[in-house]
Amino acid sequence: MIIRVSGAFTLILKEWLDKQAINDVSLVNDLVQASRRDSLPVEEWKALLARAEVYSNEPHFGLEIGGRATLANVGVLGYLVLNCETPAEALQTYSRCEQRFYGVRFSQLKLADGCYTLSWPDRLGDANGLFVRVALATLVCFSRQRFPTRINLLKVALTESRPENVAPFEAFFGCPVEFGSENPGISIDYQQACQTEQGDLPSGLRSMQIQQAQAFSEVVADRTPFLQQLQEVLLRLIPRASATIDEVARAMSMSPRTLQRRLAQFNLSYQLLLDGLRENLGARYLQQQGLSLVEIALLLGYSEQSTFNRAFKQWTGLPPGQYRRQLMDR
Repeated sequence: MIIRVSGAFTLILKEWLDKQAINDVSLVNDLVQASRRDSLPVEEWKALLARAEVYSNEPHFGLEIGGRATLANVGVLGYLVLNCETPAEALQTYSRCEQRFYGVRFSQLKLADGCYTLSWPDRLGDANGLFVRVALATLVCFSRQRFPTRINLLKVALTESRPENVAPFEAFFGCPVEFGSENPGISIDYQQACQTEQGDLPSGLRSMQIQQAQAFSEVVADRTPFLQQLQEVLLRLIPRASATIDEVARAMSMSPRTLQRRLAQFNLSYQLLLDGLRENLGARYLQQQGLSLVEIALLLGYSEQSTFNRAFKQWTGLPPGQYRRQLMDR
């Protein structure tokens, strides 16, 4: 089992080096090259982190790296949770889609005593302490951006040995931190995590949600409560590869026949709507360099990139790779 990280994720480390005015030409060049790849094995990412760590005197090095995470860095993970309404749904979506997107089922999601915990298995150990620290800091940072008022951390567990000064860790996570854990992860208040987010989103997330809404509007311009609900359901179910007419109708508390009848009022069939939305979303996702073609295919509900390639060429006349290259040449 080879665990991989997104190439775009490595830009977080380059941004940290730039902020610290660290001029390690070799490391910067390696990070730039890594960022241009769709993904890289986690062992390569750990090696890059270790090379950067020598420039920090802080035992909590890595928290500030993960704390810089944005939608552009976290890649497909960010798009997976973007349309989830609650943190609980976001964790469930990630757990459900992990195998499809990463090729492994690595995490565990458990509910006990009002505590919702996403954890990783005990194969990591102290040797992977820095990798785990950065990963969990990134997860928490991005989760707070997406759900600014609904993330109430109860505990964070790290694999590394307990440092002399735990204050920076507790200040960053805002909760007790366990060290030397065999099951690193985060625990949040389940009741609060089931509540819909009401706070303002960062501009990057808000911009992508607007683009997704525009993709829907290009298929059907009318705006009614029915279509608004349909848009939200489709954007949530498409990345899960579960946007069948039966599943969409069930999510909207109606029968498939009723859904088809309602769509007919707008001169649409369900398949026409789904294909049009996929085409418009695909064109927008291809503008995001942090997403590989494989990831875009999966985000659009296709199990194989080849299926996405054929569909996109049928829609636009160009395969997605050529479409992206033309965008970059403009």
